[in-house]
Amino acid sequence: MFNSVNPFTEETFASFAFEDEASINTKLNKAQEAFKEWKKSVFKERAALFLRLQVLLETNATMLGDLAAEEMGKLAIHAKAEVLKSASLCSYYANHAEALLQPQLTKLDPSTQVKISQEPLGVILGIFPWNFPYWQILRSALPTLMSGNVMLVKPAPNVPKCSLALQALVEEAGFGGGLIQTIFADNDTIANLIQHPTIKAVSLTGSERAGSEVASLAAKAIKPAVLELGGSDALIILKDAPLVEIIDQVVFSRFQNNGQSCVAAKRFLVQNEIKADFEKLLIEKVSQLSLGNPLLEGVDIGPLARKDLKETLVKQVTKSLEQGANIVFQQAQIPEKGWFYPPTILSEVTPDMPAYEEELFGPVVSVFGFNKIEEAILLANDTRFGLGASIFTRDMETAKAMAQEIETGMVYINAIVKSDVRIPFGGIKASGFGRELGEQGLKAFTQTKSTWVKDNF
Repeated sequence: MFNSVNPFTEETFASFAFEDEASINTKLNKAQEAFKEWKKSVFKERAALFLRLQVLLETNATMLGDLAAEEMGKLAIHAKAEVLKSASLCSYYANHAEALLQPQLTKLDPSTQVKISQEPLGVILGIFPWNFPYWQILRSALPTLMSGNVMLVKPAPNVPKCSLALQALVEEAGFGGGLIQTIFADNDTIANLIQHPTIKAVSLTGSERAGSEVASLAAKAIKPAVLELGGSDALIILKDAPLVEIIDQVVFSRFQNNGQSCVAAKRFLVQNEIKADFEKLLIEKVSQLSLGNPLLEGVDIGPLARKDLKETLVKQVTKSLEQGANIVFQQAQIPEKGWFYPPTILSEVTPDMPAYEEELFGPVVSVFGFNKIEEAILLANDTRFGLGASIFTRDMETAKAMAQEIETGMVYINAIVKSDVRIPFGGIKASGFGRELGEQGLKAFTQTKSTWVKDNF
C-alpha cells in the first residue's frame, strides 16, 4: 500500500493500493504509443507545455507546499520554495533545450561531413524518493521529456498525495496521453518493469541499497541508468573563514529539510585554530532552532518523515555513543507527539562508528578538527560516498587546489552544496553515477548518433 501518514500527528489520512499487472501494462502501452508521437514533436510545441506547467506550479505552490508538510513533515515554507524552484526547470529547458540539443556538424574533407545528433531512447522508468516530492520527480522527468522521451513515475510509498497532485497539474498543463504517468507499484513489480522490453532506461534517486539493486537489474537487461544515491558530504572550514558571516548557511546546510537531504553537510571539518569558536557559535545557533508543526510559521525543524526513519537514526546515534562518541549539544525538549529527533551535535566520532561510516538522515551533525589541509582532504575522502563537499575560506588558490583533490561529483567554494538547474548534479563512488540537470541531464537518456555524409562516390 501507498499510505499517507502525517508525521506530526502520526495519523493515516489516505491509502492507495498497488496497481495490478493489467493496470501497469495499460500504462506501458499508453507510454509507448505516446513516445511514437512525442519524439516527432518540435521544440516549440514542447516548450509551450513546459511554460504552461511553470505557471501552474507557481499558482499552486502554496497548496502543494502545505500538502508536502502534511504528508512528509517538510516545513511548508520550504516545500513552497521547492515548488517554485521546480518551476524554474520549466523555463530553463523551454528556453535552452533546443540549442543544447542542436546537432553538431563536422567537415572531414571537402566532400564529407558527419552529423552528430542526440536521439531519445523511449519510455524511461523513474523511481523517486519522498524528501523532495516535487523537485526530485521534475528535475528528472522534465529534461527527459524535453529530449523526446516519455516517463513512468514511481513515487515513494509515503507521498502518494503529493505525487497525484503533481500528476494532475502535469496533465492540466497538457502532458496527457501517456507522456508522464504515475504508477503505484511494489518492489517486485518495479524489478519486472526494469527488465520489460518497453522500458529503455532507469532513473533512481534513493538509497545505496536500492541503487545497487536497480543498477544490477538494469545492467542485466543492458539498459542505461542514472543513480543519485546517498551522501556524507563534508563541509570544510579553514581558519581564515569569517564564522559569523557563514554560520547561518552552515547550519542550514545540515538542518534543512529536517536533516533529510542527500546533499546536506553531514560532517563539519574545522581547522583546530578556530574549532572552539566555531563550536560555540554552532551551539548558539542550533539551540535556537524551534521544533513543531511544519505548517506553522516560525518553526525551524519538523518531524522526520516516517517512524522507521526515526528508529534507524536513534540506533545509529546510540551505537555511536556506546562506541565513544560525545554529544556536544542536543535539544533538551521535543514535541511529545510526532516523529521528531532533537537537533544534535556530535564529536569524538571515529571510523568504526555508524556516525562515521553511515549516512545519518536526520538533524545530527558530526564535528571534526584538523590541523593541516592534507588532513582535511583525507577526512573528506574517507567515506564510501562521493556526492558533494563545501569549502569555506578567503584563500581561493588553496580552495581550488583542495577541490581538485576531493573525491566528489560536486565541490562548492564559499557556498553550501545545492542543486541548480543550470549545473550537472550527481556523485561518484557509492553516491551513484550519471548526472541530472544542465546539459548533461538533458542528454542523459539520449543516444549519440553519428551520420556520415559523402557528397559523391
